[in-house]
Amino acid sequence: MVPLAEAWRSGADTWTADQRKAFGNDLKDPQLIVASESSNSSKSDSGPANWKPTNHAFWCTYAEDYTHVKSVFKLTTTDSEKTALTSMLDTCTN
Repeated sequence: MVPLAEAWRSGADTWTADQRKAFGNDLKDPQLIVASESSNSSKSDSGPANWKPTNHAFWCTYAEDYTHVKSVFKLTTTDSEKTALTSMLDTCTN
């Protein structure tokens, strides 16, 4: 969900080797999602400020999961990420 390069830019650069391993191997949180090769290539190491799922129906799930992972691993979020995440979270229905 949160690319390794994005995690690095968001605080993982100060992590211990064990913390990096925990992030890279996390199966408990919504960190790993199966995606098509073309989708994975278009996303690359981008966060929501620069990439959004083409399927608008997935925006809510993506934003909730991305936010959850950033929170669990105490990673920072830029203002542009917050703006993008807010617009995607606005698509959620209760």
